[in-house]
Formats: sequence, structure tokens, C-alpha cells
Amino acid sequence: MGFSISKRVVPVGCGALILAVAACGDSDSNGGTDPGPRGDFAVVTVTSGVEFDPDFYDIRVNDIFASLIGVNDSVVFASRAVDTYAVELTEVAANCAVGGDNPRPVQVIADTQTTTTFEVTCVATAGVLQVVTATSGENPDNGYTLAVDGLDAGVMGPNDTARTADLATGEHTVRLGDIALNCRLVGDVERTVLVPSEDMIETKYEVLCTDQVGNLRLVTSTTGLFPDRDGYEVVIESGGPISIGHTDVRTVGSVAAGVTRVQLLESSVADHCSVEGENPRSVTVPAGGLVDTLFDVTCGIP
Repeated sequence: MGFSISKRVVPVGCGALILAVAACGDSDSNGGTDPGPRGDFAVVTVTSGVEFDPDFYDIRVNDIFASLIGVNDSVVFASRAVDTYAVELTEVAANCAVGGDNPRPVQVIADTQTTTTFEVTCVATAGVLQVVTATSGENPDNGYTLAVDGLDAGVMGPNDTARTADLATGEHTVRLGDIALNCRLVGDVERTVLVPSEDMIETKYEVLCTDQVGNLRLVTSTTGLFPDRDGYEVVIESGGPISIGHTDVRTVGSVAAGVTRVQLLESSVADHCSVEGENPRSVTVPAGGLVDTLFDVTCGIP
């Protein structure tokens, strides 16, 4: 895993707390202070998983606070007396674990930089939902919309993986939308997924696309004294909504041949109007041909 390095250097003089004893040498023949042999050591953090610690970690040297460090970071402790130090990574979030010894011994060698790496792994505190799309066939779709619990969760490619972290344990509704009309989804477009606690669950959408297509002509006929002037929206299979007038004809091309589900959305119909007949309905689209489907809407008094 890659990580950004913040090359912070923490020098320590004779009076510094951590090396208050080790950093200070005997006086030389001229009355000065001989610091003795010196070296550097670096602390590196590499964090993986999900829900990283939102704050900095602490570095403690010989059980004394020495520096803050990020989740993927590096700090250099410069000009240290040659010795072995106990280095510890602390203030780590409860959902994260430090691999290896902690604290651990780090030996400083004269005129050399020693490096110790703390590998931290974080897990979900709630649950993680992983959604996978797998598209195959002729003229595949170029992407879909994803919604979780009715909220926009972004756009997914035709063969893609998306993770939604920090979901409460329990049932959640997942929906894949805006599927091209020449493609068909295997299974339900909207499904309920049980997200476990502190674990991940996956749901996979398989989409099959074809070049065997036909045309579907949508026809609306609205009767009554007060028709719905705003018109309606129609959904074919799992595609996006198609606008159509209250009394109108609209031909939609490149619809996959075979049995197709068509629905005039009730949410687009005024409260004083109602759709007659089967809705949604199944329509058989002929390859290279045309088929009509009529929606009759009756409107009363608002």
C-alpha cells in the first residue's frame, strides 16, 4: 500500500526530556561537552482496512511522549545518542490494531538512520456493504446509479465494486438504476440486504446486454374534465424515467427483445387521476419490430 510521508524531523538537544541522560556526554579536555556518537531513527506508520483512526497516533519513546504521527506517515528522530530505545505507538482507535511488538526496541547506530514500521489494521465499527456489478453481452451499458436506503450512493461502472461503510447493523435497501434498455438485470433491481455488525456483506448485480432489440411505442390517453397537464413518467425495466404527455405517443428504441416490464409511475399521476388496467405490465418486444402499449388514465375533480 502506498502512503504519504511527512518528513518531520524531531531533534533533541541535551536538555530535552527524552534523552535527558543519554544525550548528555562528559566534558572534553577543553571544558566543552562531548555528545558522544549519534544516529537517527525513523518511525513509519502504514494503516490499512476501513474506518481509519480519525486522529493522529502518539509516539512514545522510553514511555515519554515524543511526537504525533499520521495514519500513513513518517517521523524522523534526529541526532540521538547511540542506545536502544523502547518505541511505542499509542492513542490508536479501538477498531484498529497494531501489528508486531508494541512497544518495541529500536537500536540507534552511530551515523546511521534506523527505521521501524508500525503496521495498523482497522476494521468497521458498524457494517460494510459491498456492491459489485458484472456486465456482459453485446453493446454493454457504460454505468449505473446506486442508491442505498433511497439515498444517492454514487455511480458505478459496468464492472465495478463500491463499498458503503459505517452502516447500522440490520436491513438496508439497495437499488441499481439507469440500466440501458438493451440490457436486463438478473434478479431484483431493488433488494434488501442484512448488514452484519463489524463485518462486510456483498451483493452482486449481474447485467446481460444484447444487440437483439426492437421498438416500444408508449401511448397515453387521459379522459376527464381536469386532466393531469404535467404529463407522466414511464419506466421500462430498470431504466430511467421517460417523460410523456397526458395524451401522447412516444416511441422508444433499442429495447431488448422479449418480455419487458413497463410501468407508468403512480408518483407522476395527479391525486385526482388514476391509471386503468394492469400497471406495471409485461410487453413482448419483437426483435427488429414495433409493439404498442396504451395507458388509459381517468381524472376526476381535484
